[in-house]
Amino acid sequence: MPCPSVVRDACPEDHSEIWRLFLQGHHENGLFKLAPDKVDWFIHRALHPEQIPDFDTGARGTIGVIGPVGSLEGIVFVTIGQFWYSTDHHLEEFIVYVDPECRRPPGHVQALVNWMKQQSDLTGLPLMTGIMSTQRTEAKCRLYGRMLPKVGEFFFYGGKGAGTVMSSSAVPA
Repeated sequence: MPCPSVVRDACPEDHSEIWRLFLQGHHENGLFKLAPDKVDWFIHRALHPEQIPDFDTGARGTIGVIGPVGSLEGIVFVTIGQFWYSTDHHLEEFIVYVDPECRRPPGHVQALVNWMKQQSDLTGLPLMTGIMSTQRTEAKCRLYGRMLPKVGEFFFYGGKGAGTVMSSSAVPA
């Protein structure tokens, strides 16, 4: 039985469970080959911001989780980003994911999206989030559409010889 849909800030002790959920999310939705060292660099910075030197201008972010240490049911990861054409900052979502065993009854995804909206309200930074998935994409988009204003859509073309690695269950067009 899933735990209550309450998002808390992740702590360093959540590291292995964050990885477990991230790997599940990548298996379900990943469009490109996994770079574990790169992912761990981002996760480490979010879990240990006190270790980032003052002169370091790299990514800053935070991770929200649902569930107790050792038994996470959902994750959300946002960082501070900028579009290439602007110096304005925004919150950029890296992942919103709920363990498939914890998707019924619904509530976790809504709690994770609401947590992102709260982070936006707290920081005064606009939130950029969306759906990039090859599984149940339309249903996920409808769910987000009930919670957030729509500002566009994404499209994906792998190209001949591009070397992209879509999730194992993706069906080529």
